[in-house]
Amino acid sequence: MTRWLIPLLLIASWTVTVAILLSPEPVAGFAIPHDVVPKMEQGHDGAQRHEHTLLLGWMFGVLLIAAFGGLIGWGSGTPWGSLMGGLLITTTVIAEGVFAAMCWSYHRQLANPDATPFFGSFPAGTAWQLYGMGSIPFLFVGIYVVFFRRQIVTDRTSAEFPHLSKSSD
Repeated sequence: MTRWLIPLLLIASWTVTVAILLSPEPVAGFAIPHDVVPKMEQGHDGAQRHEHTLLLGWMFGVLLIAAFGGLIGWGSGTPWGSLMGGLLITTTVIAEGVFAAMCWSYHRQLANPDATPFFGSFPAGTAWQLYGMGSIPFLFVGIYVVFFRRQIVTDRTSAEFPHLSKSSD
């Protein structure tokens, strides 16, 4: 199953991308003259513009995050049962949870804009994006740095490199 995971995730991502591209444009969702600046156009409220694509956007993000975590594990050749594999799975699940919370917060904000909760000076969805999704890459980079010499470029692969570079001449 592991061998087919990444191609299946990529096919699912392409399918969702096509669904997004073929989704209908919202009626009166854009090109509305601005009240104060006449040369500027604006969109209608966010619910009308985004509600029909929110589920597809969430599905695309979930698939992209899963493919990213899977590709890191696949590219490093790490077994999923190892410490690095477990950390990659955990970090991917954390990223999926933060992304889902961000999408859910945005959905709630679209449903009732007047009751939008704020975290500091940002609406909840923006706070999840800034603080949550903005810090997730540091977890992936930390895993990569810690396990670089142990699993990614080992002594065995370093010893094989001069042979590979001589054979390419």
